[in-house]
Amino acid sequence: MAARLRKLYHSNVVTAVGSAFAEFYIRLVVRTSRVLRDPPDTDEKLFSQHPQIFAMWHGQFMMVPAIRPQADTDIAIIVSRHGDAEILANTIQRFGMRVVRGAGAGRRRKDRGGAAALRGALRALKNGATFALTADAPPGPARKAGIGIALLAKLSGRPIVPCAMATNRYVALNSWSAFTLNLPFSKLAIVVGDPIVVPEGAGSIELEATRLAVEQGLNEVTQRAYGLAGGKDPLAFPFSLEKA
Repeated sequence: MAARLRKLYHSNVVTAVGSAFAEFYIRLVVRTSRVLRDPPDTDEKLFSQHPQIFAMWHGQFMMVPAIRPQADTDIAIIVSRHGDAEILANTIQRFGMRVVRGAGAGRRRKDRGGAAALRGALRALKNGATFALTADAPPGPARKAGIGIALLAKLSGRPIVPCAMATNRYVALNSWSAFTLNLPFSKLAIVVGDPIVVPEGAGSIELEATRLAVEQGLNEVTQRAYGLAGGKDPLAFPFSLEKA
């Protein structure tokens, strides 16, 4: 029975229906919410050096389609190669963004997945796409940036831009990243931080400094986003399906 249910979950029909609903829901949140931007023209700041590396925390990535400008800008997003990520991949494509498949195929294929993701990210940036990814990754810890994003910036020569999206109304799941399901009829804050550039020829010390700068930058924009939206950061207090 479990095998049948799993097969149904990974079917094309469920993927199509699930991604259609996800697209509808995200658009509903944006359309019914009061959108607040810091700076006021976040599009200009985010894409002033396009292509860039768009960084966010895993717990706040639900509203990433909200950062796409009206102009036709090429954006690629990393998504796990695991079968459970098909709905997410299809949802992203519904918003006109490209998908780069990365790690997430299990422990035995973890390194190969990461290498494939890095190659895909470099290819996307070289071809002129702003590349989006979460700086932290399962199984955590949450809000601890990995060294991979700094390495990507070094190899591509493109700056890292820390961004955050937060609403005052949401449900925080009891997961490693306190993943937030943003709710309609909210205040939605979109905050874009200052670009972080990796020095040319950076070694291990400079890469670690960049990793720490990404952490600090993301924590700052996340704090500003929740402050602007008038909500509580779910990782600032014990969470378990909490509503702000």
